[in-house]
Amino acid sequence: MSVPELIRIVSRDSPMALAQVERVRAELAVLHPQVRTEVVPVKTTGDKWMGDLALVEGKGAFTKEVDAALLAGDADLAVHCVKDVPADRPLPAGTTFAAFLKRDDIRDALIHPGGLTLDELPPGTRVGTSSVRRVAQLAVTHPELECVPFRGNVNRRLEKLAAGEADALLVAMSGLERIHRTDVITEVLSPRR
Repeated sequence: MSVPELIRIVSRDSPMALAQVERVRAELAVLHPQVRTEVVPVKTTGDKWMGDLALVEGKGAFTKEVDAALLAGDADLAVHCVKDVPADRPLPAGTTFAAFLKRDDIRDALIHPGGLTLDELPPGTRVGTSSVRRVAQLAVTHPELECVPFRGNVNRRLEKLAAGEADALLVAMSGLERIHRTDVITEVLSPRR
């Protein structure tokens, strides 16, 4: 099989998605140093819509435009975060999962402006998260806390926290690592929590 001179990579245009694309580009450079890569960023419905994702295709809202660019021939490969790929429907015809990056840190991170840990948060503390899993876990382990729906990329969520839209924030460690913002972490939570 011949390797093309240029590989166009389509992805969401969010900082975390683009950081993931840079990992793919680095891996390709090691395997095929003579190949150039080009990023084709797209804004997805999920990136534009800040309401309930169930109202706009759920997880498919983060993949539809990326897949469309790939299928239209505007790119040679697409990079998705696996959590964004809908599990309740098949991949678009003509596509396949060709490779997976090494898994990132699976833990969650708590960010609290005052440095309180999860167990130190007083009852009624508003914790921002967009994750159904995190909401369910907090309901079991810390039912005295109030979960506030928080959408947007991690930088946007940090801005919302700073603006007082929540008292604390619960996000993926991997997201903070990708955008080099581990400096804001108050506590790293074990996956069993």
